[in-house]
Order: sequence, then structure tokens, then C-alpha cells
Amino acid sequence: MLEIELEGEKIGLLPERALYWPAQHTLIVADLHWGKAGHFRKNGIAIPAQAQQHDEIRLASVISKYKVQRLVVAGDMFHSKDNKEVQGFLHWRQSHQELHIDLVIGNHDILPSKQYEDWNLRQHHAGLKLGPFYIAHDVVEDCDGYCVHGHVHPAIRISGKGRNHIKLDCFAADTHRMILPAFGQFTGNHIVYEDDHKHIYVVTDREVIQWK
Repeated sequence: MLEIELEGEKIGLLPERALYWPAQHTLIVADLHWGKAGHFRKNGIAIPAQAQQHDEIRLASVISKYKVQRLVVAGDMFHSKDNKEVQGFLHWRQSHQELHIDLVIGNHDILPSKQYEDWNLRQHHAGLKLGPFYIAHDVVEDCDGYCVHGHVHPAIRISGKGRNHIKLDCFAADTHRMILPAFGQFTGNHIVYEDDHKHIYVVTDREVIQWK
């Protein structure tokens, strides 16, 4: 975990591609896209079921490790319409009944509102104000606080010798906002540029490194 200070609060950036707020026992993630692999398989594209299972296990592991009491999802918790993987969330939820979950509705969160209610997810359509932070799915023009959002799936390209390069997910921060990396592994990413952001925190398998 890389510890930083954000708006006077101590924050941990986790290699699991999540933001941890120790003082509030809160974990903030974005873009899980739960059920995406199943959605592709349903449409004839062969995607291993393990892609979804790994995300479920990783999320449960982080919650257990840091004794998280509140999970905030900054949009796109689910990928699309109902499928077996989406229904599998009910089992995951039953294993975390005491966990408070806030869902900021993203553009992919198109399930019926009643379904979210049945799963005990508190819905926020316009964003969620938490202390000095405003949790949204995408950037907000007039943010009521320091904006923490997803949607972009940020990554940077690091070049080596010749044509060799690697893409790594990252947290991208400015003076007024932080873009979270996509929590879901099967999501793809979008290249952002160092010059466009004040800080870049690169995510590796085991740690988060301040790149800029």
C-alpha cells in the first residue's frame, strides 16, 4: 500500500487497484464490470469464467485484510444485463451481509433499481459526498469537493529499448480530482499522459509506485 495525503486525509493506494480510507474504514473502487465475461460468452465470445472469479476473490480479500466496513463503488459495478455471473453476486453479498455498499450509478449499471435494492445496495445517481471527497463515475464539472471517479480505466505506456513497451494501470491525480484504475481485470484500459496530470501512481502486481 502506498500512503499519500489527499485533502488532509491519509489515503492508501492499493495494488489491488483500490483506494483505502483508513479513518473511515472505507474502500473505494471503480469499474468492476461484474458479469462482463458472462456477457461476452453469452454473445459467442469464449472468455474464461476465472476472469470473474478472480475479481470476486480479490475484492473479498481486500475487504477482509483491511477490515473494511463500507464499500463505495464509483460506477459500473455491473457490466450489462442480467446473467449467471450477475446473479452470482447474491452469493457474494450474502457472504458480506454486514458490509455497507454505496453504488454510484455508472453508464453500464442498467439493471432495474429494485434489483439493487434487493441486494442492499444504496444507490446514488448524482454522486456521493463523503467528507472532503465527492465520489462520481465520471468527471463532474462543478464538483462539491475533491472528485474521485472512474470510467476512464487509466493506464500509462512505459517504453523500453527499441519498440518495447508495457502498459500499466494507474491512479491519475490533479489538484481537483483523482481517476481510479478499473478494479475489474477484464475491462481494458485507456492511455493517459503524464503531462496532463499532477501525479501518476503506477500499479504493479505487488505495489503502487509514485511515477510522477
